[in-house]
Amino acid sequence: MTAQRPGESVTQRHGFGLRHVELGSRDLDRSREFYRGLLGFEELNPGTTDRDGRRVGWFASGPAMLKVVEIGEGGGIGSWLDDDLQGGMRHAGFKVGDVDEQVRRLEAAGVEVLSPPRDVLGDVRIAFFLDPDGARLEYIQGNLRYEHVENRALVQAEADHGLAIGDGPRFDHVGLTVANLTAALDFWCGRLGYEVIGDIRHHDDNRGFLMTYLQAGDSVLEVFSFDVPTSAAPGVSPTTLGLRGIGLAVEDAGDGAPVDPDGVRISDVDTHA
Repeated sequence: MTAQRPGESVTQRHGFGLRHVELGSRDLDRSREFYRGLLGFEELNPGTTDRDGRRVGWFASGPAMLKVVEIGEGGGIGSWLDDDLQGGMRHAGFKVGDVDEQVRRLEAAGVEVLSPPRDVLGDVRIAFFLDPDGARLEYIQGNLRYEHVENRALVQAEADHGLAIGDGPRFDHVGLTVANLTAALDFWCGRLGYEVIGDIRHHDDNRGFLMTYLQAGDSVLEVFSFDVPTSAAPGVSPTTLGLRGIGLAVEDAGDGAPVDPDGVRISDVDTHA
């Protein structure tokens, strides 16, 4: 067994870190204009296709990538709802140095902004918007102030990686809703070795809303749980647009991708391939 180096997470040592978020697109060229042209991501390996012959774009800014799969005009958002009580993937989040300036750029380009910049619990400033095919995205300015801290070294590492005013966007996290926090932590932490950074409870929310943050390699999972029942995650079909799933970097993909108890579609990528 390889010894853990100081400051190194379990996922960095054994794999399973968050590698990419998969999105469905009607038109890859339009998505390219959005992610590369407007948001400023780097495009990797243009001209890629998947095993079904569909065009795929890979866009990177920060520790994880976006995998954009061209579904075609027949695609749809499916049963995904803009409601955090629905299980599964809720959004992908990106750090920026100045949320207000970045949102002004989005608005000038005609992007649909779901919620304008605002200061929220945790001492960060956020805004939500949609990509051209309905994927819910978030901009975050600042570093979270957790109500309860589980790992101070991880909190300090986040603080040490701040952005200047003109920086961003940089991939930060995936938000997902779980039906049972204990079961989710058994999977993400017990099975995959993710580490709890800390949590924040919305004390004025009568649903019992708790946000728990897990270190996922060099990225973060923002886990939403509630004291009230949640609904099932939306299914993902070959024609699903928007948020489709996540990819994990693993050391050995021989046993197949792990199965998330809350219906998040997971693929794996063998780091030895």
